[in-house]
Amino acid sequence: MRIGINGLYLSTPYSGIGQYTINLLRALSEIDHKNKYFIFTNAKIEFEFPANFRIIRIDPIPLFPKSFLSRFIWEEYQLGNAIKKYKLDIFHGLYQSLPRGVEKIGSIVTIHDAIPWRFPAERKQLAYRWYSDIRKSLLTKRAKKVVSISETTKMDLAPIYGMKPETIEVTYEPVDDIFFTQPTQKEIIECRKKFELPQKYILYSGGLKRHKNLRILIKSFSILSKTYKYPGHLLILGAVRNTMAVSKAIYYKPEDLMTYAKLMKVGDKVHIVGFVSRSEMSTLLHQSEAFVSLSLYEGFGLPALEAVTAGVPSVLSKIGAFEEVIKGAGIYVYPYGAHRIAEKLNSVLNDKNVQTELKHQAKMRAAFFDQYAIAQRVLEIYQEVYDDCVTSFEP
Repeated sequence: MRIGINGLYLSTPYSGIGQYTINLLRALSEIDHKNKYFIFTNAKIEFEFPANFRIIRIDPIPLFPKSFLSRFIWEEYQLGNAIKKYKLDIFHGLYQSLPRGVEKIGSIVTIHDAIPWRFPAERKQLAYRWYSDIRKSLLTKRAKKVVSISETTKMDLAPIYGMKPETIEVTYEPVDDIFFTQPTQKEIIECRKKFELPQKYILYSGGLKRHKNLRILIKSFSILSKTYKYPGHLLILGAVRNTMAVSKAIYYKPEDLMTYAKLMKVGDKVHIVGFVSRSEMSTLLHQSEAFVSLSLYEGFGLPALEAVTAGVPSVLSKIGAFEEVIKGAGIYVYPYGAHRIAEKLNSVLNDKNVQTELKHQAKMRAAFFDQYAIAQRVLEIYQEVYDDCVTSFEP
C-alpha cells in the first residue's frame, strides 16, 4: 500500500497531537518495512525514518500566513493534490481533517477530543468557528473509518458528528519509551541547572489552554503551601502555540497566571517553564514529587500517562478520560474545590502507603499502552480499509 499521512503536527512536537503523531510514526516505522509511507508536513522536519518512509514538505501558499484560511487551503487543496501526485491508496488524517480526493481511496481519520463543542468559548473566534464547522461537515462525508483515542472521546463524538458509537474504532495513544527509563545523573544535573529547579516540586504539563483549569491549580497549590506547609514549588509546563493557526483566546496568558499566583501569595513558588524537550520532560517528571492535572476535559490525557509511566504519584481530574486511561494508578478529585484538591495532594505527598500503591498500579497500567501493539492495530485498520475500498469501490 501507498499510505499518505497528514504530518502537520510534526511541526509542534510539544502538543498532544504532535506527540501522538511522533509516537505512532516511530512505532509504525519499526514494525512495517513493506508498505510505502508519505508523511506530508508544512515545514522542515528532522526525523530519521527507514527507506519506506518519506517526509514530503509542502509549503503553504503565502496568503494570510498562519491563518485558518491558509491552513484550510493547505489541508484541503494542497494535500488533495498530493493524493493524486503520489498515487496514494490510503490517507490517514491524524486529527479532524481529510482533504478532497480521499473519497476515491481508503480514508481514516483520528479524532482526539470534542473540546471545541464541549466549550463554546473555544469557538468564540469567528475564523475558528468557520474552520471547525466546515472541517466537521467534510469529515463526516469523507471518512471511511473514524478512530478515537478513548471510549470517552468516542461517546462524546458520536452525537456531535452524527455517528453510531459502534462505527467508531478506539485505539489508545502510544507512550514514548523514554518515560520508562530513569534519567542519568548527568541529565539530572544539567536539567536542574538549566531550569534552576527547586529541591522539591509538583509538576503539571499539558499546555495553557483555558479548559486545563490552571487558576484552580494555582489556588489549590496556595492552600497546600499555606495550610499543609508544603515547602516545594509548582512547575507549569507549556506556552501559547504560535507555529500555526490557533485561536489565542483559548489560552491563558502566562503573565496573567503569574499575576494570579502573586494574588494567592505563591508568586515566588510558581514557575511557568514553557516548552521542553522529551528528554527534559522525562527528567523533570522523574525528579518531581507528584504530578497534577485538574483539566475540565481530556480526550485521553497523554501527559498523565507519561507521569504514570515514569512512576510519579498523580492527582487527576475526575472528569474526562483520565479514569478510563489511568485507572488505579492515579488519585481522582473533582476539579472545582481547591481545599479538597489540596487535601488530596497532601495525601499523595506524605502518605507512604498511597505512594507505594500508586507506583505498583502505575507499572501495570503503563505496560498496557505498548506502542507496537497500538501501531499494529492501526496497520490492521489500514489493511481493512484498503481491502474494503478495493472490493466495494465502483468508479
